[in-house]
Amino acid sequence: MSEFKISKRLCTAASYVRDGAVVADIGTDHAYLPIYLMLNGRVKGAYASDINKGPIDRANENIKKYGLENKIITRVISGLDDIEKYSPTDIVICGMGGELIIKILENSPYIRQNHVRLILQPMTHVELVREYLQNGFYAIAENVVFEDEKIYQVLCLQYDGGFHALTKVEQELGKINIENHTCEFELLLNSTIAKNQKRLDGLRLGGQDTSEIENYIQELEKLR
Repeated sequence: MSEFKISKRLCTAASYVRDGAVVADIGTDHAYLPIYLMLNGRVKGAYASDINKGPIDRANENIKKYGLENKIITRVISGLDDIEKYSPTDIVICGMGGELIIKILENSPYIRQNHVRLILQPMTHVELVREYLQNGFYAIAENVVFEDEKIYQVLCLQYDGGFHALTKVEQELGKINIENHTCEFELLLNSTIAKNQKRLDGLRLGGQDTSEIENYIQELEKLR
């Protein structure tokens, strides 16, 4: 086992990559995730891309440092453009806003194959990502990560073409996360309640209708 270390957030994402996979790390930045997976013998191939040249330059420096030049392909490219050329089985998108992740996924027919696994870590609007993916994708796993005073959600999904309806609470917190109810989930739940309570207070000050958000907070409170 390699001593190469990655963040808890990336380590959680890496744990959902299947052994023997061909992994694609989209928006790779330093290529830490594919390097980690390759050094630990977890994957048989790796592809790392970013829309900007700077991150790929940094990625190439790290790849060379660990002698993986012939193991990890890098490209300066937008999203999942031309991804079919590399035939990845597991696609990782970490550290982007939820709306950008949706845009990337919308533009890629490749992901709509039942052998392709998506591993996503939206920085914002995770509820929009789940709402979008409930049409065609089912969740294999989910997790909540607390690191550097921040809360992250990591999603693992696969395509089956079906519709997997989620409630508003499930879109925001994750059906599997709710079922597992870890200590980290408690932090996420409390943070979500506090955020919605703040919105409620603002609506009350503005004299607006608060019935919808009050009902939503009640639904969240039931999960405590």
